[in-house]
Amino acid sequence: MASDKRGGFDSALESPTQRVRSLIAERLKRVEEWRFADRVCKESLAALRAVRAAQPDLKGDDLYEAVISRRVQIDKASAHAIMWRTHASLDDWGGNRTPRFIDVVKYMIVSEFLGQESEARGISIDLGAFLSRRIDPLI
Repeated sequence: MASDKRGGFDSALESPTQRVRSLIAERLKRVEEWRFADRVCKESLAALRAVRAAQPDLKGDDLYEAVISRRVQIDKASAHAIMWRTHASLDDWGGNRTPRFIDVVKYMIVSEFLGQESEARGISIDLGAFLSRRIDPLI
């Protein structure tokens, strides 16, 4: 297969079989990402309900850290570290605000997915659209 001048792939030199395999692989990756994101989202929402029931006064980072801790079964210091990285990621994404629950879930999805997929360079599904249909953006 030849590269074009942009460093990309020259589809004119790709056989129809190779093209079909590539399309199927891309589709399977999106399905895998969607399932992974759906699982993390459901687990996070379940943890949020449980934490709110047990500690209704928690808000903001304290609430989110308790949810993280419950969902992934880690101690408070480890949950705090994930929350700190969520803040840093939001800064990297150009957000000039404090993280909301949807940001925390997005961070967990991306970091956990990339952590399990050593070859993955990112996630191709639109997590913003995916999560906004499932999570109240005001939480």
